[in-house]
Amino acid sequence: MKDMQVKEFVELPLVEQIKQVQDQGRYLHSRLKGWCHISLYGMGSFYAEVWLLEHCGSIALVRTFTSQKQLDPYLQTTCMENFLKQLAPSE
Repeated sequence: MKDMQVKEFVELPLVEQIKQVQDQGRYLHSRLKGWCHISLYGMGSFYAEVWLLEHCGSIALVRTFTSQKQLDPYLQTTCMENFLKQLAPSE
């Protein structure tokens, strides 16, 4: 099965997006923002964040992005810095 592109992914209904993340995504990290627990997944050519509302246990949205700049909120944690160092090619 070929990697899904971000354009195809965002056109799917939320339920299908969640299924794709569960089936094809690579869990990378999570963070808290307000009442949301946000899990980050690598989806090949893009990233997907799953926003879970903690107080009711339901998924509010799946947000996608392709820019590494949008990883900044995750880079504030030591474990994510170490993880990215492992992914980076050696110079």
